[in-house]
Amino acid sequence: VGHPQTDHLRTMGLVETALDFAIEVLRPGGAFVAKVLAGGADNNLVAELKRHFPTVKHAKPPASRKGSSEWYVVAQGFKGA
Repeated sequence: VGHPQTDHLRTMGLVETALDFAIEVLRPGGAFVAKVLAGGADNNLVAELKRHFPTVKHAKPPASRKGSSEWYVVAQGFKGA
């Protein structure tokens, strides 16, 4: 919507819903990738990912604008539900 705080909260809500779904359907060893907008709630997401995946990395691709708050989280090796 163009309001950074609102955009962050809505994006985090979608990512958290996607993670809940992934936890239900992923097979052990599976991966989860999501685009995230930096804000206050992203630390909670990373902590939750680390509970379910042994490898959790984040990246900001070179193609992303320098002023953009977007980054990507890549979680690998799903432990299973």
